[in-house]
Amino acid sequence: MKNFKYIIPVLIFCFISCDEDILDKVNQNGPNSDNFLQFEGEAEEATTAIYDVLTHVGMYKFSFLILGDVPTDNVENGFGDGRYGPDIVRLHNYNWDETNFYFAQRWNGAYKGIYRANYVLENLDNVVDFKEGKREELEGQALFLRALYYYNLVAGFGDIPLVTSLLTAEEINSINKSTAEEVWAQIDNDLSRASDLLPVSWPAEEVGRATKGAAYGLLSRIRLWTGDFSGAEDAADQVDGLGYSLVSTEDYIKMFDGRMENSSESIFEAQFVPGFGNFFSDEGSESSLLMHIFPRVPWGRYVFPRKTDSYDIINDFENDDIRRAASMLISGVDSIFYVEEDRMSIFPDLTIHTDFRLDLQTPGAYQTRKWLPYDTNNWQRGGAFFNEGTAINIPVIRYAEVILNKAEALAEQNKLAEAAQALELIRTRAGLAMTDVNVGDQEALLAQIRNDRRIELIFEGHRWFDLKRWGQLDKLSDAGLNYQGQSNWFIPGPEKDINPNL
Repeated sequence: MKNFKYIIPVLIFCFISCDEDILDKVNQNGPNSDNFLQFEGEAEEATTAIYDVLTHVGMYKFSFLILGDVPTDNVENGFGDGRYGPDIVRLHNYNWDETNFYFAQRWNGAYKGIYRANYVLENLDNVVDFKEGKREELEGQALFLRALYYYNLVAGFGDIPLVTSLLTAEEINSINKSTAEEVWAQIDNDLSRASDLLPVSWPAEEVGRATKGAAYGLLSRIRLWTGDFSGAEDAADQVDGLGYSLVSTEDYIKMFDGRMENSSESIFEAQFVPGFGNFFSDEGSESSLLMHIFPRVPWGRYVFPRKTDSYDIINDFENDDIRRAASMLISGVDSIFYVEEDRMSIFPDLTIHTDFRLDLQTPGAYQTRKWLPYDTNNWQRGGAFFNEGTAINIPVIRYAEVILNKAEALAEQNKLAEAAQALELIRTRAGLAMTDVNVGDQEALLAQIRNDRRIELIFEGHRWFDLKRWGQLDKLSDAGLNYQGQSNWFIPGPEKDINPNL
């Protein structure tokens, strides 16, 4: 269900998310930063508004895929038209600088979410009518979301300003950067506190809000970054006891094509809903921009699986791995279900749809499969679905990732038998055996866990971050990318113009 919507709270919250110097007059009869957050309903609206940023361009509307997969060996890209294309090409080619659109969108989006979280956390004590337990729930959500937004900053930019309270405009414009280590420590603290405050689950009408599992799941990821492998194992263990389970082999693709959102495997998803239109607007829509990868639109070549003269991603999939066909389509090889015709047929079937991209009409061409709606009629340009934007939820934390986090943490501690047991859960669901996996050698097992992590989470925005975390970004040169040693994104130029301390 997608009953968890953000539009109304955002309209209210926009009054309190502006810089101080934008408005000189305060409407004493309406909501403003001095009188807004006094009652439980207002506190809940303000907390809900923190979630809204998840659906912005810099976050899970589009940039999760662009920043996480485009500059990696998962993707090929050479098409740069319109507003979004040129900087995608620059990312892919490692032609990086402080003007890149996606660096700015991530910076602005994440700090907007952090500001909203800080506003809630700083004003909860002003609320006069909390029901029992409500304050704790709201604090836990704000802490989790602040941690998630900081993760999306520090993992890419490195040293950044760490802001945990409301600042004046003068303070904001002169703040210094904190070290990445300080930011990671704050994230760990926020998630540890959130895990104590958040509920295990929510009623159906509230699905989409952060849970105890979300806090522990993200914590298991964070502690891999900081090298706290015992702590990562412990956080993953906490998730194991909360009732999550992997979906079946047959249902795997359904998590990514709109048929099985908020499933038993879902720990936290960015919730997208159709019907608002204005899909290019962060504040005016709740849908994504993933129509830019659809195979029936002329500009759909922004992101497609990597295949060059020297590197073919298909070689990184093992034989019989169900995740290959669930993650990518090969023209002339794979079959898909055409809902309108009620039958399976080869991809792309030009007798059903005549407008598949020309490049896909060449046998052997690659197309991403994740994020394509189940009904191929919705892959086209025009029509109600396309014009309202893509509304498939984006999994931010899946139980499969937490299992892989645990496997990696165990292997790093040389607990090889336990690590192999965790990895086997993932491989069994993928249709693969452990027969050829060297479970007795630490380095070999770690390499296999990393390979399975890459395949399991492909096109979900993890690859660049994982390579950075492992110190393996140089693998990108081996795959033919023009990698030149970049390990941190550039802080946007306008931010440094305003604040030289950055």
